[in-house]
Amino acid sequence: MKAEEVLKMIGELENGERWKLLDMMYDEYFNSRKCSEVKKEERLSNLEKDIEFLSRKVGVHDMYFNRIHKEEEE
Repeated sequence: MKAEEVLKMIGELENGERWKLLDMMYDEYFNSRKCSEVKKEERLSNLEKDIEFLSRKVGVHDMYFNRIHKEEEE
């Protein structure tokens, strides 16, 4: 089955049934409460990596910001 066919079928559903489908898809793919422990650990690990990456970016921007202010003061 192709994605276009699926979308056409979804478009033909009643509004209430589309909402049920959205809820089911959310639970299947995004609801962390239903994830296994391995997936939770993987998600936590990825979040830690993201936070570390972003904190380095913030540090660099903070350095530039301080440099600009120091130059303005002089």
